[in-house]
Amino acid sequence: MAGETPSYNKGPAEARYHELERDRAPYLDRARDCSKLTIPTLIPPDGFTDGQRLPSPFQSIGANGANNLASKLLLTMLPPNEPCFRLRVDNMLYEKEQQAADAEWRSKIEKVLSRCEQTVLGDIESTGDRVVVFEGNLHLLIGGNVLYYDDPTEGLRLFPLSRYVTSRDPMGRPVEIIVHETVSLAALPEDFAQTIREMTSQAAPDQSDPAFRQQDAEVDIYTHVYRTPKRWMVYQECRGQKVPGSSGSYKLDGCPWIPVRMYHIAGENYGRSYFEPILGDLKSLEALMQAIVEGSAAAAKVLLFVTPNGVTRARAVAEAANGDVLEGKADDVTILQLQKHADFKIAFETINMLSDRLKTACLMTDGLRRDAERVTAEEIRAVARELEMALGGVYTVISQEFQLPYIQHRIAKLAKQRRMPTLPKGVVRPTVVTGFDALGRGNDKAKLIEYLKTMQELLGPQLFAQYVNIPDACSRLASAIGINSEGLVKDNEELAQNQQQSMTQGLIEKLGPEAIRQMAPMLRGETPAGGVPNGEG
Repeated sequence: MAGETPSYNKGPAEARYHELERDRAPYLDRARDCSKLTIPTLIPPDGFTDGQRLPSPFQSIGANGANNLASKLLLTMLPPNEPCFRLRVDNMLYEKEQQAADAEWRSKIEKVLSRCEQTVLGDIESTGDRVVVFEGNLHLLIGGNVLYYDDPTEGLRLFPLSRYVTSRDPMGRPVEIIVHETVSLAALPEDFAQTIREMTSQAAPDQSDPAFRQQDAEVDIYTHVYRTPKRWMVYQECRGQKVPGSSGSYKLDGCPWIPVRMYHIAGENYGRSYFEPILGDLKSLEALMQAIVEGSAAAAKVLLFVTPNGVTRARAVAEAANGDVLEGKADDVTILQLQKHADFKIAFETINMLSDRLKTACLMTDGLRRDAERVTAEEIRAVARELEMALGGVYTVISQEFQLPYIQHRIAKLAKQRRMPTLPKGVVRPTVVTGFDALGRGNDKAKLIEYLKTMQELLGPQLFAQYVNIPDACSRLASAIGINSEGLVKDNEELAQNQQQSMTQGLIEKLGPEAIRQMAPMLRGETPAGGVPNGEG
C-alpha cells in the first residue's frame, strides 16, 4: 500500500522517479523553508498528513505578500474578459497579399483571428482555471516550481513540487516528467484493480482478512511523460504493472503537462522561488516578532510582592477588592517590572525596517509610501510601476513556460473538437501580449500621450489638428492600451462622408433647400434639365 516498503519489483517509471528525487531534494527543502514562514500548509514538511496542524508564523507579512503577488500575477497572466494572447500572421505574408492588390485581405484575416481569440477566451472563461492558476502562482512564488496538467474535459490540474520530478535539456526545455499520485483502487479499471488486490494479498497475507477494506485501499500511480524526436509519449504504472489504456502520445507543441519555474537558472532542472532571496529578512522578522510577542506576554503578567517582615499582610492584599481600605504601608508592596522598554524599542525599529523592505518586495502599498507629510497618489503609482517593471524577468519566464504552452494546447484542443478552424502551421502563431509585453505597451502608451500632449502645447489646437493624423493617433493609442478600436474610431472615408454632410447642411442653411436641389445635378457632374453638362458650353 501507499507509504509501505515495496514488496514488489519496481517498474521503470517508479525506479526513475526515485532516481530523480535526489536532484529535486535541495529545491524541495528550500521550498519548505519558505513555506514555513509564509503559508505552512502550501508545501508542508515530509510526513504531513491531511488534517494535521502546523505551527503558525508569528508574522503575517509573508502570507499577505504571497497572496498579493499571486493576485497581481493572475491578473497579468489571465486578465478577465481580455485575451492574454494575439494570433499574428507573418508580416511577409501580409506584404505578399498587398502586392497582389488585395487591400481588404488584412482586415478580413484580422477579423477571423479575432473571432478565434474570442473562442479561446470563452473556453478559458467557462472553466475554473483561474482558481488553479492562483494556487499555482503561490507555489511559484514560495516553492519556485509547479506542474500543470490541462485535462481535456476537466480543465487545469495542479501538482506541487513534492509530487513530481522532471529533467530538462541544456536549453531548459523539459524532456521528461514523472508524476506520483496516491489514488483509491476503485478509481482503476476493475480487472486491473483485482490484479493489484491479488498481488497485495500475496505480498501481505494479513491484509486478506475480511476486516481489510479493499475498496478503500490506496495505491501509488506513476505517470511517465517523456519526449521523443517527433512526439511526447505517456503511460501510467502501478506496483510495477502498466495500467491498461494509459499509453498515449501528444504532439510536440500540444503536450498538456506543463512544468513551470519562477526563476530560470541555466543548467538546473528546477527553478528558484521569489521568496528565496528574501528568506533572510523573513527569518529575522519571524525571530524578532516571536521575541516581542513572548516578551510582551511576560511583561503583561502582573505579580505583587509583599515584604515578609512588613506590617502589610499578603492575604489582605490578595483578597482586597477595588477601593478597600487596608492597614499597612505602601512601601511593603512592589510590582514586578521587566524594565525592557529600551530593548523592546530597538526590536520594534528593526521590525519596522524589515516590514517595509518585505512590503516593498511584495508590491504592497504600505511599503511603497515614504515617510512624509504629503505623499501623492501619483508618487505611489510611479514607485509601483518601477517595481512591476523590475519583475520583467518573472513575466518573461512565466509567459514562455506557462502561458504560451497553455494557449497552444487550448487551440489544439478546440481545433480537435471542431470548435474553431485549424490554424495553418508556420503562418499563424499565438503571441503572449500580457506580462512583460504588457509593460512594453504601457511604456508605449506613456510615451505616445506625452508626445501628443507636448505637440498640442507647442503648436496650439489648430496647427496640432492640421499636422497630426488624429485617426491614426487614436488607433495607436488603442493598440498601446490593448483594446480593439474597430468600429470605435472613424476611418478617413467616414470622416470624408461626415465632412461632406456637414458642408451640404451648411449650404442648405445658407442658400435654402430649393437652390441645393437645383444645384445637385451640377455638383454630381450631370446635365441639368434644358442645359449642357457641367463644365461645357
